[in-house]
Amino acid sequence: MRMTDNYEFTDSVPSGYEENVSSPDSAEDAIDRYSFTMLKPDGELCFGCGDLIVDRYLLRVNDQSYHVSCLRCCACRIGLERQSSCYIKGNNVYCKMDYTREFGAKCSKCLRSIQPNDWVRKARDNVYHLACFACDSCKRQLSTGEEFALQEDQVLCKTHYVESLEGGPSKEDGNMKSKTKRVRTTFTEEQVQVLQANFQLDSNPDGQDLERIAQITGLSKRVTQVWFQNSRARQKKQQQQSRSDCGNSSPSPASSPSKISSPTHWMNSSDSIHSDSMSYSD
Repeated sequence: MRMTDNYEFTDSVPSGYEENVSSPDSAEDAIDRYSFTMLKPDGELCFGCGDLIVDRYLLRVNDQSYHVSCLRCCACRIGLERQSSCYIKGNNVYCKMDYTREFGAKCSKCLRSIQPNDWVRKARDNVYHLACFACDSCKRQLSTGEEFALQEDQVLCKTHYVESLEGGPSKEDGNMKSKTKRVRTTFTEEQVQVLQANFQLDSNPDGQDLERIAQITGLSKRVTQVWFQNSRARQKKQQQQSRSDCGNSSPSPASSPSKISSPTHWMNSSDSIHSDSMSYSD
């Protein structure tokens, strides 16, 4: 397949495409992070309020002196005297959380901030929430090991990337096709194991549990919800069939239920990196 400079096509989703998001301690942002020390004042002016510091102690940050009560995050106004460091940008002081929210990485798809507890995928210089890493054409979420391509910052699955190279259907034909043909979701073995294990625990999870299961499997919440609906329908049908068989024939020993393997996290250390592992060293 001939490649052009405008496209990048990978054989799979490699571990190198799933990295930690940049943290405030990355090489680019480390210059904004400062440790501070508590000293005794010596006729110094507070950089925060401008008054003379006559308290028993002061805080020294980046060669600037502060009243203990004046060293606060400019965003949330929380006092920083109990912290070991803070962040300074344009003379504004930030706590770690607000600095990350203001200047940290943002998802290339939804443009929302990537929080320290988010799972991410990274392609080229783009960072995505796990749920946002989906084909822009068919909207299907991509799983580890799938082939994909980046075309002008659009994520495409292999099928739609090849289709785009070959010209693909016209926009009108594409709209007609999308109205008449529904994209079928396929599940990996690991995803099915997690879904079945959770179904055994609770066949009708609430919205919060659905969100949790969706994050674990890498599926969208809607796909996860439909899977549980279909599974409940199958279970009900099997129960009705079983009662019907018992009523029409002599009792027989109940069949053993299918054994469900212990759920395993389908994203191991080589598949995805949790951004909670970001370090904030002093």
